[in-house]
Formats: sequence, C-alpha cells, structure tokens
Amino acid sequence: MIALGKNKTLEFVKIGLFDTDATWIHPTVTVSTYELICVVAGSVHLFEGDETYTLEAGDSILLFPGVEHGGLSESHGRTAFYWLHFHAEDMSAWGIGKQPRLPANAEKTFREIMHSAQTDMELSEVLLARMLLETRRAGEYKSKLAYEVREYIRIHAAKNLRVEGIARLFGYSGDHLSRVYREEFGHDLKEGIVRARLLHAESLLLNTTYSIKEIAAMSGFADENLFVKFFKYHEKITPRTYRNRFFHVHMNIK
Repeated sequence: MIALGKNKTLEFVKIGLFDTDATWIHPTVTVSTYELICVVAGSVHLFEGDETYTLEAGDSILLFPGVEHGGLSESHGRTAFYWLHFHAEDMSAWGIGKQPRLPANAEKTFREIMHSAQTDMELSEVLLARMLLETRRAGEYKSKLAYEVREYIRIHAAKNLRVEGIARLFGYSGDHLSRVYREEFGHDLKEGIVRARLLHAESLLLNTTYSIKEIAAMSGFADENLFVKFFKYHEKITPRTYRNRFFHVHMNIK
C-alpha cells in the first residue's frame, strides 16, 4: 500500500486487458474495489447504480466499490479496454473525476503496470499513483487552447503534422501557439507532435499484429527505414524491441 499524505492511500489489486471481436456485454457485478476502465477500441455501454454511460475509444471511467454495475447493451465489432482494480481509503483525496481525462501516455502506463504486476506489486502501485496524480493535474489546466491543440494532435497523430500548419488552423502564429503549449505541458508544440506520433505508433505495436512496415505506413511514414530511425532516435530502441518489451499481459476475452 502507498500512502501519500492524509487519506491519500492506494493499494493495487489486479489489472488486465479485455479484447474481443465477438458480440459482448459487460456482466452485472458488484465488487469491493475501485475499478478504472480505459477504452482502447469500440464502444462500451455501462450502467452504475442509476447512472448510464457510453464510452468510446480514449474514454475512461472510475467505478466505485459496493455499487452494482454492468452492461446496458451489446457491443459489436472489436471491443478492447484496460481494467484495473485497486483500493483507496478516500478517492476524493486524489481529485479524480468520474470520467477522468487520463494522461496521453496512459495506455503505455497500463502496459507497464501489467508487466510489473507479475514481479513487483510495489512498482505497479507507484506507476498507478503517478498516473492518478498526472490525471488530477490534467483537470487543473490553465489554457483551454493548449488542450484543444493537444487533442487535435492526438486525433491526427498518424499524419505528418507541422507546427505552422496547426498554428494556421487555430489562428495563431507558430511561436505563440508553441509558447502556450510549453507553458501548459512543459515542452513545445514540435515536441508535442513527436510524442503524439510515438504514442500512436506504440499503441499499434502493442495492440495489433501489423508488421513494422504496415505500422510505419499507418503512422505517416512513406518508408519503413525512416520510421525505424525516427523511433530509435526518440525511444533509444527499435520498434521490434519495444513490441517485445511488455510481454507480461493479462488478457481476457470473455
């Protein structure tokens, strides 16, 4: 268990990745832990108590202990989401909302937690605590514009984006928009584009069986070698090595 000040405790329990192409509906259950769900693909239709929710790829939800939750309707096509169970003495102390906006690198963190959970539960708790703290900060933004720009970059990460092109789209100079972006996130707009492109490629490496050549094309690179050089320059390892790094995965399909 981690304790970070008054009432801010955290005890990791378990984590997994649900992934299916079959028609599916969430079972109706009541659990004794908090459950954090982050949707990767498809739509998830849930109820919790008297409230109903529809989650799309990129959405997340925090389900509470002792409250019945389950599926509202069937999901068709591919459905995939990370699920993580944990205990906390007072979740309000963490400042996390019902449908939190997780950090841009949340999927990578879920993979790291799954990997470390096989051998080091304390590290899993540290990684989870870090993600929750980063999530709280995301809800305290100073610039709405900076977050709108980041969301645009995330959605179009597969394209060969440029600072000036994004700046024109939002009606600002490249220098001004980059400065606003840096004040909010600690790095400039060019770095934000690079990070989004890497996260897009990493998600494909971790969650699909596409070849490196196919992922290069799906990430906006005309040539596989250019993609490998780009990836290795920024991550210090090759795409293939990165794909093989997180081999401990708890996956369930029903």
